[in-house]
Amino acid sequence: MRTFNFKRRNLTSGPHFLGLLLLTAGVLAFVGPLFLKSESSVERTVGIGLGAILVGLVVVSSYGGTLIDFTERRFKEYLSICGYKFGAWTTLPVILTVRVISASYMSTNTPNGTSPTLSGRVTSFKTLLYSDAPKPVLSFVYSDRDKAVRHARSLANSLNADLVLNIPEGEGAY
Repeated sequence: MRTFNFKRRNLTSGPHFLGLLLLTAGVLAFVGPLFLKSESSVERTVGIGLGAILVGLVVVSSYGGTLIDFTERRFKEYLSICGYKFGAWTTLPVILTVRVISASYMSTNTPNGTSPTLSGRVTSFKTLLYSDAPKPVLSFVYSDRDKAVRHARSLANSLNADLVLNIPEGEGAY
């Protein structure tokens, strides 16, 4: 593996959910006149539908992440907008340990009018990359235990680092 790309994106909450709503509104603006009588001109309907779809696509395609280039031994924390990644490359120190830990907490979602207001116990899994310092160089948060472990193994192999799994057996597995 030459690169590792961790994307921080959740399509069911926050601005990404708003982007999905805009895409839906744009499609409805196009097909609405087929079912409903409208006094609006075709140009106005197309403009509104196309505008909502374009803004929705930009919002949905925007996310943050971390890109690691193993051959050049560097990493970049980036913001991706429509596929273009903005960010500066930084030299990756020698990684000695890749550690996976879990954290459970009560999650509550404040009502905001667009997102569901669900609450409950959530377990997240963090993959931490350590050099010789006690603070991790990079960290990646996953909601899926198997994905966190699989990516940690891949990172440890690519970086010739030790893999340490500090998660109880069965935690987060369904």
